[in-house]
Amino acid sequence: MMGSSKGNWGRYGLQAFGISVLGPLLFYLINPIIEHFKGNRDAVAYTKTYVSQWDSIRLVLPENLFDQTLQGEGTSYVQVIKYDKKQSQRIYASNKRYYIPQYKKNFELIWIIGVDEFVGHYNRRYDAAGIQNGLMFPGMILSVYVNRKQWKDKSYGTKEKPMPVFLHRIISGDNIEERNKFALWRDSLQPGGDFVDSYLPPKAVQRMRNTPDSVNYKFAEYYLRYLLPEDEFERLFEEE
Repeated sequence: MMGSSKGNWGRYGLQAFGISVLGPLLFYLINPIIEHFKGNRDAVAYTKTYVSQWDSIRLVLPENLFDQTLQGEGTSYVQVIKYDKKQSQRIYASNKRYYIPQYKKNFELIWIIGVDEFVGHYNRRYDAAGIQNGLMFPGMILSVYVNRKQWKDKSYGTKEKPMPVFLHRIISGDNIEERNKFALWRDSLQPGGDFVDSYLPPKAVQRMRNTPDSVNYKFAEYYLRYLLPEDEFERLFEEE
């Protein structure tokens, strides 16, 4: 009986070792391979073509922006794209969909979280797209990039298939100065940075109001590979 118990303990020990050590090690080795093959890998080569077909249009966010959200017409759409080695979210799409009366179309503003960051007060790091996403405000005037093929395609612009756009520039209507004043006031209540989570230093303000083309190029790459359905990709680039 004693030998049998020792044998069982040995097996349990090996199982525990496998779960606690070999399992994470295998994930560490295999996960990069899985990530490499995720999404439509062929789409990456078409990013330059897709971006070369961009036009800039002026977009006015509707005054009922918040009402659309409350009524379910304006929605936030989140999709995880890639995981890190610890299985926590690393890169994901965080998009907002709204009906814009100006064009009588439904639009989807696309942000990819985890691609671009800035350093704020006390060397805190923030995701630029994540902060910019939260700045959207009724009446705000934006300059956005839209692919001219998709713009001319009448199947785009519906609630089920909104027009994808990429924020190029905030022309007017943001409340960054008010946000900064509020953030500094909160910090004054408890000095040391405990409350400074939304203060935007001058360089970050410039980044919020102007998205570099290099960043939007990266957003487009992720959009084509992970968000655009493969059948829609083939239809969009069938003549390329």
